[in-house]
Amino acid sequence: MDKGLLEYKSNEKLTEFLIKEYSKTNQPIAISFRDLYPSMNKSDRYTHLIHAYPAKLLPHIPYFFLNNTYFSKEGETVLDPFCGTGTVLLEANLSGRNALGADANPLARKIASVKTQKLDKQKLDKMLLSIIHRAKLFRKVEFPDVRNREFWFPEQTQIQLAKIRRAIVELPNGKYKSFFEVCFSNCVKKVSYADPRIAVPVKLNPDRFEKNSEQYKKVKKRLLELNSLDIFEKYKSICSENITRVNNISHLSDEVTSKVISENAKILTTSLSKTSRLGDGSIDMILTSPPYAGAQKYIRSSSLNLGWLGLTIDEDLKTLDQKSIGRENYLSSELKEVKVGIKSADELLEILFKKNKLRAYIVGNYLLEMKTALDESIRVLKNGGYLVIVVGNNKVCDIEFNTQEYLTEYILSKELDLQFKLIDDIKSYGLMTKRNKTADIISREWILVLKK
Repeated sequence: MDKGLLEYKSNEKLTEFLIKEYSKTNQPIAISFRDLYPSMNKSDRYTHLIHAYPAKLLPHIPYFFLNNTYFSKEGETVLDPFCGTGTVLLEANLSGRNALGADANPLARKIASVKTQKLDKQKLDKMLLSIIHRAKLFRKVEFPDVRNREFWFPEQTQIQLAKIRRAIVELPNGKYKSFFEVCFSNCVKKVSYADPRIAVPVKLNPDRFEKNSEQYKKVKKRLLELNSLDIFEKYKSICSENITRVNNISHLSDEVTSKVISENAKILTTSLSKTSRLGDGSIDMILTSPPYAGAQKYIRSSSLNLGWLGLTIDEDLKTLDQKSIGRENYLSSELKEVKVGIKSADELLEILFKKNKLRAYIVGNYLLEMKTALDESIRVLKNGGYLVIVVGNNKVCDIEFNTQEYLTEYILSKELDLQFKLIDDIKSYGLMTKRNKTADIISREWILVLKK
C-alpha cells in the first residue's frame, strides 16, 4: 500500500484520488483498510462480535464506503444481497443510512436482524435472570433434531442446553426472544466437542498430535473442561457480553432502519413474508461480499446451531444448502459442461471439465447463479448508484479461477462503468482454509467499484 493513501483527510478525497489514479493505468490499487483505520483493528466494535460466523466481511471496508458522501448520503438506502450476519447493515445504520439485506442461511438472517436492533438493557438483564432461573427448575426436557447430538456434546451439556432452549422457546415472539436465541446459538458450538479453529464442525481429537506435545495437552485439557462445564453460567456470560454490545448501539437514530428482506439474492422481495419484488431503481447503493466459488460451507458450518435453534424443522440441511450460491454438493447425474457466456471464464471451464467434472460444474454453476443475482442487483439499483463488490479469487485444480475478472467482465456488459479496483491482503484466517485437494486458499480480496 502506498503510504501516501494514509495522508488523505477525508474518505471523499481519497476516493477522488483512487478514481484518478485508476483512470491512468487501469491497474488495481493496493490498499490496506486495516492501516487506514487502525483504531478498528482490535476493538469489539458495537455488535459485530455478537455471534461467531465464518468469513465475515472486514468492517473497515464498509466503513470506508459508507462514511463517504461520494457513494451515498445519510437517509439513503443501502442493500447487501449477500448480507451474512449483517456487517454492512450495521455499518450502514451507524453511518445514518437505511439498510436492506438478503441471505440464504436462516441463522445468518437471524443474527443480522438482532445485530441492528435497539433493545432495552434493563429488560434484557431482567429476562436473562428469568431464563436461567426457569431453565434450572425444569425436570422434563425435549431435544431438538440435532444430527449426531451425542457425538458432539457431553450428556450433561445436552440436558442443560435443552433446558435453556425450552426457557427461550416459551418467551413471546419478537426481537427480545431473537436476541436470546442468537446468544443461545453462539453458546452451542462453544460448549461442543467441535474444534473452535475450524468453521465446519470437526471433533477435537488429541490423537491428531504427537503424544505429550503442547497441542496434545491443550486438546486433552479442553476436553476435560467441556465435560464439566456449567452451561447455565456459560450462557449467562455470553448473554451479558452481548447485552453490553447491544447497549453500545442504543444511540442509533430511530430514523434509520435495517431489515432482512429475502432469502434469495436472485429474487429480492420486499420482505421475507412477501413475494412482491423490490422496485426497479429503488436502491441508492449496493455493497456486498458474495460467497466464493466452493470456498465456504456456510450451512454445514452452521449445522449444530441450526439444529439446536430448530431452524431445520421445515427444511433439512441439504435443502438449505441447495439454496446457497457457491455450494459444492451435486449429484453425478447433474454434472455437465457449463457455458456461462463470459469469454475468459468459458475458456477455463472447458479446460477444467476435462480435468475434474465436479469442480468444473461447481464453479460454472456458481458463475451462472452469480449472473442472475447480479442482474437482480443491477435492476434494483438506481441510475447513478454505486455497486461495490468485495470478492476473492481462488484456485481450482491448481488453476487460477479469476472470479473478480469474470464478474467484472459480466457487469461491464450490463453497461455499468468501472470506477476503480482495489486489492487488500487478508490478515484473518476466516477464508484461508484449503477446502479440498483441488482448491486453494484465498489470500487477498478484490474490491470492485462500479457505477450504473
